[in-house]
Amino acid sequence: MMSAQSQHSMSRRSLVAIGGGRGSSQVVLGAQPYFTDCTALVSVTDTGRSTGVARTLADIPAPGDLRNTLATLAHDREALLARLLQYRFRSPAVPVLDGMAFGNLLIAALAQMTGDFAQAIAITSTLVEPTARVLPISTANTQLCAELADGSFRNDELAVRGLNKPPIRRVFLADPAAAYPPALEAIAAANIVVLGPGSFFTSVFAALLFDGVVAALQQTKAMVVFVCNTTTQSGQTDGFRAIDHVARLVDHLGPGVLDVALINRSTGLDSALVAQYAAEGLHLLEPDDNEIAEIAALGVRPLVRDYAEQLVNKREIWNKQDTIRHDPARLGTALWELLQ
Repeated sequence: MMSAQSQHSMSRRSLVAIGGGRGSSQVVLGAQPYFTDCTALVSVTDTGRSTGVARTLADIPAPGDLRNTLATLAHDREALLARLLQYRFRSPAVPVLDGMAFGNLLIAALAQMTGDFAQAIAITSTLVEPTARVLPISTANTQLCAELADGSFRNDELAVRGLNKPPIRRVFLADPAAAYPPALEAIAAANIVVLGPGSFFTSVFAALLFDGVVAALQQTKAMVVFVCNTTTQSGQTDGFRAIDHVARLVDHLGPGVLDVALINRSTGLDSALVAQYAAEGLHLLEPDDNEIAEIAALGVRPLVRDYAEQLVNKREIWNKQDTIRHDPARLGTALWELLQ
């Protein structure tokens, strides 16, 4: 007769999403109806304008993607504290604070008060009560760097994703650093681990660079899934196909680690909208059957569907380049089906 403990273990479904502030949130939001617990492991190497100021101010890892994830997954996204985390100062008279997200300053202050970046994130979590656990992939304050195809280097995340430069050959950390132990524990205990979607080099790859993350993915019994972006991204994946994304990950993780790739093949996107994104350098990935076969030949199962959200108008977001996002419900359904 099956013990109560065994029954509990079989009924538990745990998902871990690894990436940046938007992609991980999309995955978790879609997965929550099907999984008993979800954890977002969030990159910490961003040096964008608001986040970069907070990092310099408090000598901390990047708070911005963590702040955005916490606010997006808040129990009540319209509650005062959740909205306050996302509020940006309008301060032309003090340019350094113009556009600053209040949540970044809050996390910076808490980190200085407690002397512990992870504790600062934990306290912020108690304020907004996210519906999933949100953890930094590391508590180390280090910079993301890149070697480019011409042999030159870029030495912080903002420069790594800069436009009009040679292709990225590899990314690395300026100072090698360990992953946050609870993040590694979450990977080990998961039923499914999802990489992406999001900025390929500056969010997904950046999270994989911390010591222990790749080893944890190699050792976990969880299914490891990659959600490939819907488009290229200017300054990072110009000219990439879906197969190029998958091949880079397989090369970094080692053979047999990446199990499945969710590949978008959209049929109903408005052509004028697609053209608007393309004008900004974000070109829709349109893999044909031959490319899908190439992905399968890497030992990765391609799950090809229309995962894109249906947009009417192109979004304009503060100081960031938006893209055609994945529909959380479609992602959640596909991830649940993979475990059946």
